[in-house]
Amino acid sequence: MRVTESHVFGVLTNNLQRSRARLLDLQQQVSTGKAVRRPSDDPSAFHQILHHKVSIAAIDQRLRNISFGRTRLDFSDRVLMDVSDSLSRLQQLAVQFRSDTNGPAERVIGAAEVRQLFAQLQRSANTDLNGHPIFTGTSTHGRATGLPIAEPVSLVNGSNDTLLVEVDGVLSGTIDLTSGTESLTGSELASRLQNRINADTTLAGADKRVTVTFDADRLVIASDSHGLASQVSVVGGSSRTSLGFNGGSTTTGEVPFALTATVSPGLGNTGGAMASQGQVVDPNAVTLDDYVIRFTSTSTYDVLNVTVPVDTAASSANIGHARVIDAGVVEPQSLTLHEYRIQFTSSTQYSVLDVTAGTTVSSGNVFVSGAPIEFDGLRVIIGTGEQGGPQTGDSFSVSVAPRTVAANQTYLSGQPIVVNGISLRLTNESGTPAADDRFAIVTGVQYQGDDGLQSIEVGPGQTVPTNLPGHRIFSSDTVDLFASVKQLVRALRGNDRAGITDALGGLNGSIAHVGSLQGEIGALSNRMAVGADQLEEAKSFYSELLSRVEDIDLAKAISDLVLQQYAIEAASRTLTQVFESSLLRYLR
Repeated sequence: MRVTESHVFGVLTNNLQRSRARLLDLQQQVSTGKAVRRPSDDPSAFHQILHHKVSIAAIDQRLRNISFGRTRLDFSDRVLMDVSDSLSRLQQLAVQFRSDTNGPAERVIGAAEVRQLFAQLQRSANTDLNGHPIFTGTSTHGRATGLPIAEPVSLVNGSNDTLLVEVDGVLSGTIDLTSGTESLTGSELASRLQNRINADTTLAGADKRVTVTFDADRLVIASDSHGLASQVSVVGGSSRTSLGFNGGSTTTGEVPFALTATVSPGLGNTGGAMASQGQVVDPNAVTLDDYVIRFTSTSTYDVLNVTVPVDTAASSANIGHARVIDAGVVEPQSLTLHEYRIQFTSSTQYSVLDVTAGTTVSSGNVFVSGAPIEFDGLRVIIGTGEQGGPQTGDSFSVSVAPRTVAANQTYLSGQPIVVNGISLRLTNESGTPAADDRFAIVTGVQYQGDDGLQSIEVGPGQTVPTNLPGHRIFSSDTVDLFASVKQLVRALRGNDRAGITDALGGLNGSIAHVGSLQGEIGALSNRMAVGADQLEEAKSFYSELLSRVEDIDLAKAISDLVLQQYAIEAASRTLTQVFESSLLRYLR
């Protein structure tokens, strides 16, 4: 076979081009440290590289999740440490002021510190991290909370079957709850209300929806929207009293734990005025005291502070040796502000008489020394003395002397009544108020969040919560931290030692409860720490596999690069010699 000079020249040129391409590839390998940079380098290896990189990326994301989760949990733990410190101080105050060495004046001073600790606890409960509350579940919702009602509730068409609600500023049409006569349980009422409210064309047209629940003994209507603009009020309808919305409270979804003002009509009211839900409009002005609006006529009323001591006195005609050990207000919403007498009909039995109304509250009661005697929101404890107990005919007067906040106020139907940061409205429903009609205002705190858990992914199909819903910590079924502190305030200001003891029991339970939840948070944080260590090990494993497939042997690559440079230099010289001996060179 004849080999021409052009053939030789072409072969040498092609070899030189391939060598230069190989040199460029080696140079890129040395500069990047990667043996496989694109699918064409090694399809099988490139597929493995993608798989390992995806695995490492997923691990990195889970490590970031864990870092965020641990930050959130550790922050929650620090906040709960502050809560525990506040509760411990409250516990000390309760023990201190329960002692007989302190009198009414000292207890009032102690109540001032308890109020500040209450505010501190509320701030802790509403703590946020980067603008997101840490004890709220997943969102906060404004709601209307009704008064306690007894199940079942009878709804009668044309009698007590309508309702008007305002959701996030939008007023519904008249909501019809039944077309006949029905007797519904609490859960059935909640379902009926939710369905009928959400079916209202006005609310639906404005994209407003609610969720209705029956919480223990009362209905709660919560807006499905979130935040400050989220609010619900029951403003009218013939079923308001039957459903417990002839009072109650309304809140916005601004914070997880909101101050509330629950309005309750007096049981003996004879007039036709109806109350709205109470609302806190200025949290800074709320004192945690409770109030009663008492009508002095159909057009005037007084505002009275009933967080006060209960006055008791033994009759001068008593021949027995029993004495009042303690007395206090236990249910402000049940107060009549009447004068009472505990009358002993024998040494072992007594009656409770309403002196103001001239009626008998109860009779034939068995006397037990040191046992509480409770009636119309009051509690009195009578004990036997060193020389014996009560005798027939002995009596003890009982009364409450409230402090007047505002006197002789003019009543106008539908006009707001504002009391120390609390607002409500009284409206003529079936008529005007009657003299001596009363409406109680009781302050408290309500959880506005939900049960939602904010979870992070720590592995395939594995998630870990990074929060505890606030109601589990501060207001669970067994522990109501804020209620216990509120009870302590009332007992201190009311000089009620038994109330202080009750509050102390609640505080002891709250301390133990918060401690157990701190342990739960610690366990979650530890679980994340272990998960992070495992993920770091997995990342190292995949990184090693990736390096084996993707990375070059640097020493070998450099050696190959040098050899390739020598090969190119040799090929270039050979090509030059061929060119020098070619006919073209000779002709030149």
